[in-house]
Amino acid sequence: MKTLLVVNPAAGYGRGKKCFQSLEARLRTEIPGLEVRFSEYAGHAVEIGREAAGAGYDRVICLGGDGTPYEVINGLYAEGRPARLPEIGQIPAGTGNSFLRDFDILTPEQALEAIFAGRRRKVDLVEFYYQEGGETVRRYSLNIIGIGLIADILRLTNAHLKFMGSAGYSLAVLVRLVRGMNNRITIEADGRRLEVSDSALVVSNSKFTGGKMKIAPPADPSDGRADIVLFNGVNRREIVSIFAGVFSGKHTAHPKVDMLQAASISVDADRPLRLMADGELLGFTPLRLKVLPAELVILA
Repeated sequence: MKTLLVVNPAAGYGRGKKCFQSLEARLRTEIPGLEVRFSEYAGHAVEIGREAAGAGYDRVICLGGDGTPYEVINGLYAEGRPARLPEIGQIPAGTGNSFLRDFDILTPEQALEAIFAGRRRKVDLVEFYYQEGGETVRRYSLNIIGIGLIADILRLTNAHLKFMGSAGYSLAVLVRLVRGMNNRITIEADGRRLEVSDSALVVSNSKFTGGKMKIAPPADPSDGRADIVLFNGVNRREIVSIFAGVFSGKHTAHPKVDMLQAASISVDADRPLRLMADGELLGFTPLRLKVLPAELVILA
């Protein structure tokens, strides 16, 4: 099989480089003819994915955090759906490594076992559109899209607290809550319309975000639907209480947390809300998305 390995050496504050060095000999032994490309700067893996789209690869393996497959997949789809889609593998070496947790893959060794065994799973992909610089941008998400509060928390974490790993996300929650929330949001989910105030939400294809945060416990990346987790009309005290249960998934029992599923979703706000996808900060609402069922084959 023609296989490309995309390595982000900077993932996890250098963990990506160390992980590749420790696994390189085994990878080259188990995958004859393995091609290796290194992501050298933010967005470089998008360019690598774009080049790979027409190169006839059977497999593209991403070594890094959740942002590495996010960039590679968006490169593969940069000119639209490729005529031939490679299987996607991931070796966790980043800060969060959230997506693979849905398949109980927590270490590089577990990921290699799945890849070498050819353990294939069909998963959904989320195609979405948002605003950036006055233009509409199309992107694809495998893991999660955060709207408002969640994106603000990621921005704080990346700017000041990423070195702390999962603990940095938790601290960023408390720092961000000092500002509180003041917004009005309209959500349409498969024709159902909701209007909420002082709220935030995530749209999840899988269960975890920020590493161990079990943000969407019912989510199934293979069910053809995305899971909306809505923090509805919350004040500072309530949002702290909600986030106290995020790691266990018990936050979904809070009376101010609503859950719903849909294949087509739009989000508008009275003032543009910041967005994140798969750990990457993006532009702003309005957001439009649809689920592409069983779009990808992943090795997990």
